[in-house]
Amino acid sequence: MKILRLYIIKEFIPSFLLGFFIFTFVLFISNFFPLARVFFDERIGLATTMTLLFNIVCLILPYSISMGVLLGSVNCFNRLSQDGEVVGLESCGIDPLAAILSVLGLSFLISIFCLYLHAEVSPSAHLGIKQIQEDFKIENIVTSTVEEKVLIDSFKDYKIYIDRMTGKKIEGITVFKLKETGSPSVIVAKKGEIIISENNKQQRLKLIDGTIDEAEEGNPINFTRVNFDTYDIQLEPRRNAKEVNKKPWDMKLEELNKSVRDFKKQKTIPYHLLTEIYKRFSLSFSPLFFLLIGSILGIKIKGKSKIRGFGISLPIIIVYYVILLVCERISQKGLFYPFIIMWLPNIFLLSFCMPYLLKKQL
Repeated sequence: MKILRLYIIKEFIPSFLLGFFIFTFVLFISNFFPLARVFFDERIGLATTMTLLFNIVCLILPYSISMGVLLGSVNCFNRLSQDGEVVGLESCGIDPLAAILSVLGLSFLISIFCLYLHAEVSPSAHLGIKQIQEDFKIENIVTSTVEEKVLIDSFKDYKIYIDRMTGKKIEGITVFKLKETGSPSVIVAKKGEIIISENNKQQRLKLIDGTIDEAEEGNPINFTRVNFDTYDIQLEPRRNAKEVNKKPWDMKLEELNKSVRDFKKQKTIPYHLLTEIYKRFSLSFSPLFFLLIGSILGIKIKGKSKIRGFGISLPIIIVYYVILLVCERISQKGLFYPFIIMWLPNIFLLSFCMPYLLKKQL
C-alpha cells in the first residue's frame, strides 16, 4: 500500500501544479490591466507597483491553490480511470477509495498552508493595497475616515462602529468615549448623520434616538443610563494617525478574535467579525472537499482530457463561491449561526460525495 500511495501522490502533484498555475494566471490576468493603468496614469512608480503586484498575488494564492486541488484531482483520477488502473485496483481487491484517501493527507497539509495564508498573509496584503490607495488617491474625508462595519480609531477620544451607511446617513451606531482612567462610556443610537463643515475640515456626528451608558466612579460594575433624542459629537482626527481603518478582511485572525472579545464585553454579538473568522476556516479546508468531489468525478467521467477536467471544475467552483457569498450575507445579518452556515458550501460538496463514500464502491 505504501508503494500505491506514493504512486498516486506522484500522479496527483503534476496535475495539481498545472491547475494551480492555470487558475493563478486566470485570476491574475483580471487584475493586470487595472494595475497597468494605475502604473501609467497615476505614476506611482515601479517599486510601489511591484509592492502592489506582490500583494495581489498574495490575495490570489489561497484561492488558486484550492481550485488547483479540484482540477488536479479531476485530471489525476480521470487518467487513472481511463488507463484501467482503477479497474486493476478493484481486481486486486483494493478499494479505489484507498487511492483517494492516500492523497487526502497531502490535501490536509495544503489546507493548513491555506489557513496560514488566510489568517496572516491575505489580511496584510489587503491592508497593504489599502494603504497604497490612501497614499496615492485623494478622497473625500468622509469616505476615507468613516466606513461601515469597521471599528474606527481615527478620532481623538472616540472609537466608532457603524453597522450601515448610506451616503451621510448612518444606522446602528456604537460609540466608545475613551477616558484617561476607568471604563469608556458607551453611546448607542439607532440612526444618525455625519455633518461636515463647509471647508470640509471638521466633522460632527449627530446621533438620533439612543442611550448613554457610563460606569460609576469607584464602582465600575454599576452603570448609569441616559436616554436621548439627539446627541452631537464633535469629531477631531488624531494627529499623525497614518494607519488606515481596518475592515474585517484587513485583520489577522488574532486581531479578529480580540475584536470579538471587545464586542462581547459590551454584550454585543459582532456577526460581521464571526462571519469573517469562520469564512476563513471554511475556505482554508475547502481543498479537502474539492479533492473528494474532484476524484470521484474524475473516475466517473468518460474520456481522458485536461480541457474536459477544466470544464467540469469551473461550474463546481462557480456554484461553491455563489453559495459562499449567499451564506456570508445571511451570517452577517445574524439570521443564522456563523459557525454552521459558513461551512455550508463544504457540506454541499460533501453531500454529493457521501453516496459513493458510504457504499464504498466507485
